[in-house]
Amino acid sequence: MTNSKTSPKRRNSDLAMIHIAAKRLFGDVSKGGDGRDAYEDWLERLSGKRSAGKLTTPERIDLIKRLRRDGLIPERERGGIGQSKDGAERPTSAQWAKLGGLARSMGWEKGLEDARLRSFVTRTAKVHSTRFITRAQASKVIMGLEEWVRQREANLEGGRDAVS
Repeated sequence: MTNSKTSPKRRNSDLAMIHIAAKRLFGDVSKGGDGRDAYEDWLERLSGKRSAGKLTTPERIDLIKRLRRDGLIPERERGGIGQSKDGAERPTSAQWAKLGGLARSMGWEKGLEDARLRSFVTRTAKVHSTRFITRAQASKVIMGLEEWVRQREANLEGGRDAVS
């Protein structure tokens, strides 16, 4: 059994992120490239090593966190990356944010973790937990919640309170 933090795929991904940041700062950082010396000096200042390939897993993770804080590589997004087991796309971070905002606008203070949202997701998307919705199902849930919010606002303006 392989630990996902130490797998070769993870190592290659980490090294690619470090090299993306280096390329943004120094241009060509490949062996013999114009920015190679500046890149190695920079890496040594940050990590104590002149080669990203010689960094341990914790050192790579710390460096990547620092690069994210400095804005040299993008933050990881919740969802939207990859596919679920059945091949369906996961919801995007914008969809998760919209779902949470709509849930709070309904007065469901726990947002994505609220039992009332889970119940709505179960009825709308036919899955038992918000965590398991696909991108398409998230769109249906968002449209349903937007309609429900509009109806509530219309009822409140008309003097009637909608049943929640």
